[in-house]
Amino acid sequence: MLQKRLFKSVLSVAAIAGCFAAGNTFAQAQGALPSFRWNNREGFNELKNIIELSDAPNRWGRYRLKIGSNDMKRAVSQFVVNYPDYFDGKFNPDEMEVRICSKKGSFLSRAKCSAVELDEVDLDTENYRIALYPLEPVAAGSTVELVFDDVKNPRRRGMYQFNVLVESPGDLPLLSAVGSAILSID
Repeated sequence: MLQKRLFKSVLSVAAIAGCFAAGNTFAQAQGALPSFRWNNREGFNELKNIIELSDAPNRWGRYRLKIGSNDMKRAVSQFVVNYPDYFDGKFNPDEMEVRICSKKGSFLSRAKCSAVELDEVDLDTENYRIALYPLEPVAAGSTVELVFDDVKNPRRRGMYQFNVLVESPGDLPLLSAVGSAILSID
């Protein structure tokens, strides 16, 4: 009789442990699903981005917004990044870069990128706008990274849409949209 109870107890514990293991595997598999899209409209271009160091609220991070070579249709004399008014993080204008990448990164190797010398960085916190002016225009067809280092993440968790616009050199300076990066602060 005691052996039957002991056997049932061990069997119950094993069944519960198996359910937890299966649930954990299912939860890990959910990470392989495609990312959430805020906007499924035709013409919406989502830019890849990486948050390094920390993506936790109220911590320091490095944001890398990637503009692919297909999105760089013309030479660019100015990069403008608009961020939402509810983003209460802090940017350091001395730690912003425009990088040109000569090799695309992969699973096994990192992209080879070099910084472009900047003429000016304009951080306009009242209008939620960052403007980066390269000393010389960035060539059309380049793969570009906009790097914001030493960023204080916002205090609240959430998703923040950063819109990237570019201006081409010429007689009529107009900004044109390149795409949007959706940053997730966990």
